[in-house]
Amino acid sequence: MLDVCAGPEVVDLPEGRVLGRGLAAALGRPVLFEGAVRSSRPGAYWVATPAGRTGRVRLYGPGEVAGREGFVLGAAELSIPQLPHVPVDFDYEVIGDAAGGRGFAGTLRAVVAALRECCPGAETELRGSLAGEGADRYSDIDLRWTVPAERFAYCVARVGEHLDAVLPVLSARSDPDAWRAPDRRLLFFFFRGGSLFRRLDLEIRAAGPGPVGAAPPGGGWPVPVSALANALGAVKAVRRGRSAAEIRGLLDRAFARLGSADRATGRWAEDVVNLVDTAERADPRAPAVRALAARIRYLVAVEFR
Repeated sequence: MLDVCAGPEVVDLPEGRVLGRGLAAALGRPVLFEGAVRSSRPGAYWVATPAGRTGRVRLYGPGEVAGREGFVLGAAELSIPQLPHVPVDFDYEVIGDAAGGRGFAGTLRAVVAALRECCPGAETELRGSLAGEGADRYSDIDLRWTVPAERFAYCVARVGEHLDAVLPVLSARSDPDAWRAPDRRLLFFFFRGGSLFRRLDLEIRAAGPGPVGAAPPGGGWPVPVSALANALGAVKAVRRGRSAAEIRGLLDRAFARLGSADRATGRWAEDVVNLVDTAERADPRAPAVRALAARIRYLVAVEFR
């Protein structure tokens, strides 16, 4: 155990993550460190590897694990080459606490179970705010899923079915910017149950020496669904205290995409509802549009009251 203290001449204190990575690289061994935001769950730490990777890990003290007197490492978010016996898995409850939303841990667990069913042995990693300490109750479920090259095409084509079996899918989209990449796709999923803030952003990557099969590009969201995604993004941006320019940009781009002359007025609740109404009028008979529109109106009533 190493307690690092900074003298008064140290003006810019490095984060624990920076110190952890630096110590791990210098010592050539894994280093556990406390996060900037302490978890209320006992033994919740972060681990840094000599290669510079970091992830959550649970450390149990002497006597906390039956039949073990020394410290015991539970599952870690990433493989630790120097400690190959440590199982690799997410600490779902700790991640759920960080995301600050009821049911987040269960949704993440269900998503990971579906991915493992689709491609056993593939590597699943957190991305975005979930991978660090910036998660909040508006965070998407951002994952990177690295699959064997020979399974890439299958996984891209079938992952939606596996997800739908555990979390019914409301709407899915494939990012067109990744369609030309031979070994990468970025898919987005809205689910019928749970919070709309729990959209899945899934990056699929191919790895390994095998040939990469031709994967389908996937399809984009219909324009009304895309506009509703912007409406949801605007709700998040307002609640996170983002700039008026960012919020206005989300709304105005969606209005323009729908062919509407309306633009944001700065009365955010009214603007979001107006955008939702415009999107629903564009395709009133589409089930996904109606369902998303109704749920976003409810969010506005809850989040802007």
